[in-house]
Amino acid sequence: MIELKQVSKQYTGQNGIFNAVHQVDLTIQQNEIFGVIGESGAGKSTLLRFINALETPDVGHVIVNGMNIHEMSKQQLRLYQKNIGMIFQQFNLLSNKTVEENIRLPLELHAYPESIPMDQILAFVGLTDKRNHYPAQLSGGQQQRVGIARALITRPSILLCDEPTSALDHRTTQDIVKLLKQAHEKFEMTVVIVTHELEVIKALCERAAILENGTLLDTIAVKQTKRNEDPIKSYHQQALEVLTYE
Repeated sequence: MIELKQVSKQYTGQNGIFNAVHQVDLTIQQNEIFGVIGESGAGKSTLLRFINALETPDVGHVIVNGMNIHEMSKQQLRLYQKNIGMIFQQFNLLSNKTVEENIRLPLELHAYPESIPMDQILAFVGLTDKRNHYPAQLSGGQQQRVGIARALITRPSILLCDEPTSALDHRTTQDIVKLLKQAHEKFEMTVVIVTHELEVIKALCERAAILENGTLLDTIAVKQTKRNEDPIKSYHQQALEVLTYE
């Protein structure tokens, strides 16, 4: 279980101090696939960085499986971060390494005795015939599949996805959403997906948090019947209609 308790974070920008996140309380259940949605600047990525301990809240606590991650020793923190997989918006692949070499990168940093065999993970993401290709030889969707394989090969207990489909077209987004859903079902992880794309949350998540200007507006149960979006309505209203109407 992941618990964010009254977390806040301030930064200094061109116009002075602003609240990136303000007094957010959030609980994500074990093995849940959970969405965090909001427009640009809502504080979504800051929350994600709290969970992987790349950012420390100014106030509040991040509790994972009963432990305050910002009070861990360096050794405890390394072990904790080893069990987190990350998927990024821009794929973050090394251009001078092949598909297989990019996927293997986490295994070069730490020992993972129960990592997924390379042949198995390549087959799972549909890239068996691309293992010796370089990123420049791949489509955007294929590059994101490499990123997903790299995140999954260590068998993480938590998978964090930062705008995983926003660089992709609609059809490719659907394929990646399907793959993420299969990964969640097969590998039994807690998955947190940060995005502004409501339909991605609609297709993947059971619950979602709606952020605006660093503040948590709602935590809602996601329903499966699609509603038409009205661009005149606020993002909050659109989110409620797309995600909660039956």
